[in-house]
Amino acid sequence: MFEVRELHDGLPVLLVVLCLLLAHRLNLPFFKSPWSGGKSQAPLPCTETTNDISGNRLYYGRTKWPQYEATFNLRLSYLYGPVIPIKHGPETLLARAVRLVNTALFRDWKPSDTTILINSLSENETVLKKLLGSCASRSPSIAAGKYLSRGRRIVLQPYGPDWSRYRRAFTSLLTKEKINSRWTRALRFEAMVMADRIANLGSISSPSDINVLDEISRFTASSVLQITYARRAPTPRDQVLKDLETVSKNIADAFTPGKYWVDGFPLLDIFPTMISPWKQKLDADHEFELGLFRDLLHGAENNLGGNKSDSEDSVIGPSGAWVDSVIGPDECAAAELLRNKEHLQLDREDIAYLLAGIFEAGTETTAMTIDTFLLAAASYPAVTRRAQAEIDDLMHDHHSSAQSVPTFEDLQRLPYLAAIVKEALRLTPTGSSGVGHTPTRAEHQTLELSYNVGRETMRLNMPSGTTVLANTYGLHHNPLQFPDPWRFDPDRWLPTNPDAQSLSKAHNPEALNVPLDHTNANYAFGFGRRICPGSSLASYSLAISIAMLLLCFDFELTEDARRHYVEIGKQQREEHKKWNDLFPTLDGDIIHKELSLQKGCGDERDQIGRVLIDSHIAFKLSRRQLAECIHLRPRMEDYGLRGVREVLAMMQYA
Repeated sequence: MFEVRELHDGLPVLLVVLCLLLAHRLNLPFFKSPWSGGKSQAPLPCTETTNDISGNRLYYGRTKWPQYEATFNLRLSYLYGPVIPIKHGPETLLARAVRLVNTALFRDWKPSDTTILINSLSENETVLKKLLGSCASRSPSIAAGKYLSRGRRIVLQPYGPDWSRYRRAFTSLLTKEKINSRWTRALRFEAMVMADRIANLGSISSPSDINVLDEISRFTASSVLQITYARRAPTPRDQVLKDLETVSKNIADAFTPGKYWVDGFPLLDIFPTMISPWKQKLDADHEFELGLFRDLLHGAENNLGGNKSDSEDSVIGPSGAWVDSVIGPDECAAAELLRNKEHLQLDREDIAYLLAGIFEAGTETTAMTIDTFLLAAASYPAVTRRAQAEIDDLMHDHHSSAQSVPTFEDLQRLPYLAAIVKEALRLTPTGSSGVGHTPTRAEHQTLELSYNVGRETMRLNMPSGTTVLANTYGLHHNPLQFPDPWRFDPDRWLPTNPDAQSLSKAHNPEALNVPLDHTNANYAFGFGRRICPGSSLASYSLAISIAMLLLCFDFELTEDARRHYVEIGKQQREEHKKWNDLFPTLDGDIIHKELSLQKGCGDERDQIGRVLIDSHIAFKLSRRQLAECIHLRPRMEDYGLRGVREVLAMMQYA
């Protein structure tokens, strides 16, 4: 720990270093690396598979190696192969000097100069999966981890006792037993409310500024709020949802590479808060989120033991009857953690952050996957009709409208629905390009990888502290594993054996074992110990929401979809130009390969769907623009909506 006197004595040196750092960040001419300006060219692909490439030379526009740009990382694999060691240590004299100062002042700071970028597991699946499974840690984050989260956000915690303690508590809340016995009630109820509210969009009772995607987000958020706090979000404009959205923006901002200099230059951390605006900003953001998390926990705690009172946790039905959270105050996740806090070794702030972590992990990503399904349902009508027929065949056997609303037991008899959920997950990987992990053991490793059916060998050197980045987008767009990877094709998940296909008949009792948990169906939920602990809950949420949408609505692309398709085409041409500036000697070979893989062989809707879905998951199409692209219309066979409203009416009077 630094004393004030030590800080004062070293202040002149630190100020000099800070000025040099500022000059470097501003790219002043006398501090530029020969690769850092203008239209720099990347290193050409090597013929020997053992060579590393320099991430410092990968300028994409004005950005040095955009490590979370999924499309860019996939293109690199076309040049350098499926597994790429990328060096990004200091190259200039100034950068090396700053590194020496950092390591002298912060002996525990171990910067990562190497990233292993994985775009495909082909030919080395066993070795690479073992590597990914061993990478259960995170590189330390000063801005997002230390200051914004105070070390309590599980997704940012390095492997160790705190992470293990949090993970144990997290997984205890999301077991399959608890999902089936408790949480499915909230999921089914909120899915029915979602369908009813979407059907009412455009009516006098629905605000004009609320769209379909707002209702999708309300569904995922309100479901998790019920599970965690036994409270609801009756509308998309609920103040708690607005506050939680602010928290999400703050964490995304703090986690953005290069946003806060302190993550690359920890010496900035020794300056006091009064002269560090970045600390003041992060401290204020922390106080905002901690206050919100405490209030939510306090609200749940006040309702324990039957003390629940009428509040905004309830929603008024058309008849004026109150509908509370279907999860009781004493059975929600907050109540369980409070009861078991000594056993789990948690204090109140631990509990507040753990509960918020369930919300952060289970809302935005699930909503984004449902958004992908909506685009696919509008772009591939044959898929939609087949899924609706499967549901209709099953639900028409029931004798009343109320019984025609699917339960989770019914979903286990819908194999094509399960295939749709898996395909939506494949095309909507969390974080698009994944999140970097570091090996649990801090030691040098060497892996032997083979290519071209064993004719070539690559010795992969991994220094201590190496970051491993599995580009989930690349893994899910590997044509060797997923033929025609940009097409939304649920059939790829169904058995090809004709005898096995007979299981798709809903009346066949053998079809009762269709699993609803898709944790290991693909790589959407991650790998190894860091695999998403809420993957089962997310799978169930996707199944019931997509089933309810198929039951109640037809889907179509709008004219705005075609307009956005044209605009995205212009953006892609600009991107291709930037890529060709980076690799001018390749004559667009990589872009031609990418376009040939993306090109659809179907009709216009197929081509539009491919482009819009890809732009959606790459965050190049805003949710407002996405909402303009799709239109949901209640089905002519309205038994689904009638059933939903009957069930909701019965619950309102229960």
